[in-house]
Amino acid sequence: MVGIHTSSTRNGDSGPMTATAAPPRPGYGLSAGTRRRSTAVFDDRIHAGSQLANNLCEYMEDPNVVVLSVSRGGAVVGSVVASALGHGVAHLYYVVRPIPFAGMPRLSLGSVAGDGSVRIDNAVARSVGVSEGALLRSIEAVDAELSREQSAFFGAVPTAERLEGRTLVVVDDGMEAGDTMREAVMHLRHCYRARKVVVAVPVCLADLRKQLLRHADAVVDIVSPVFVGSIARWYTLGVTASAAEQRVLDSMFVNGSSGSFGFDFD
Repeated sequence: MVGIHTSSTRNGDSGPMTATAAPPRPGYGLSAGTRRRSTAVFDDRIHAGSQLANNLCEYMEDPNVVVLSVSRGGAVVGSVVASALGHGVAHLYYVVRPIPFAGMPRLSLGSVAGDGSVRIDNAVARSVGVSEGALLRSIEAVDAELSREQSAFFGAVPTAERLEGRTLVVVDDGMEAGDTMREAVMHLRHCYRARKVVVAVPVCLADLRKQLLRHADAVVDIVSPVFVGSIARWYTLGVTASAAEQRVLDSMFVNGSSGSFGFDFD
């Protein structure tokens, strides 16, 4: 059974926001046409996670910090980050998807999370005139998909008890369009009373960081290029999981992975 939370589209937020990032290293600005061997910054997602953790030292050994990964690639990064932050920092899998509207695939009516919680954007739902029945059918379809994905994770399910009042560090292995991360952060903001929401990714488009700061308290990254292209180009093996990454996936998920990482909703 899903728990529904409603919200309206936010036109802006007040108050100071902060963003931190490591200074870029030479070579980050290479064009998209350059071979991956020249542009890859990280050996794999384990390497990226260890680098990202260096920028999250302020959360070290804080039992109120919870690391939430929003994809399987992000789960590899997140597991390294949580381990590096020390004892008491939990790592959970927090899969979120938008509620689609027929005929407009990029339009989101809200979001559903793997824990069964639902956020409905009332302003958008009213503007497109979606019926209650159609909305519920869309929610049920997404919820069924996410329940299967969430149940494949060996760890605990994110719940209000585990998330409310905590500092939530939301992790992915990179962002192209940022849809997954944006939905996750907005969902957390509206469904839980988190103390702080921090986005942490190895690669984040510069303009996308500004957009995310409308909803998150901070964005922490390693690489912040003007143009991202495919996230795969920042990793030596691209979408292919290294042997070390595969071992991490097998330790966290019932069915591990197919040996590659997908970027269909980044």
